[in-house]
Amino acid sequence: MSNVPLYALAGGSSLIGAMGHMKSGNAAARTAEYNAKIAERNAKVYDQQAEMRLFSQDLEDLKFVKTAERFLDSVGVAYNSKEVVGNTGTPLKVQMVSAAEADDDLAMRNYNARVDAQALREQGTNMRLTANLTRMEGQAQKQASRIQAFGSLLGGAQQAAMIYKFS
Repeated sequence: MSNVPLYALAGGSSLIGAMGHMKSGNAAARTAEYNAKIAERNAKVYDQQAEMRLFSQDLEDLKFVKTAERFLDSVGVAYNSKEVVGNTGTPLKVQMVSAAEADDDLAMRNYNARVDAQALREQGTNMRLTANLTRMEGQAQKQASRIQAFGSLLGGAQQAAMIYKFS
């Protein structure tokens, strides 16, 4: 009796197993690349949000400054309408304190906007790191699948050798 069908069966099954492992590894690498691209896109969104946070704060600052100026002007007008000289003594001190408080508020708002923008940029950085890690994981899975494929081929060769030895 010929052992050719047994050799073909051992070789064919190991070849099919190897091909399956290779396809699995390639699919893992493609999936990882897709997920990495999504993470990179999300990183860009975080970067854009950071820039928008700073830009919107600039616009809010302009509004705030105009409002503060109107308030200080109205205080000066109120003093003048009461026939109090607004640019000396206590009225001047009150206006100076109000202006200093407005400056402090503006500085705190700018600081908070910068902190928010930095946090958003940090999230973008984390997304880029996630993308890199995802790619590395995909390549590792692909490499592991290649090793499994090679192991499958070696297993088929071993089976063939055993068939030869015991026939």
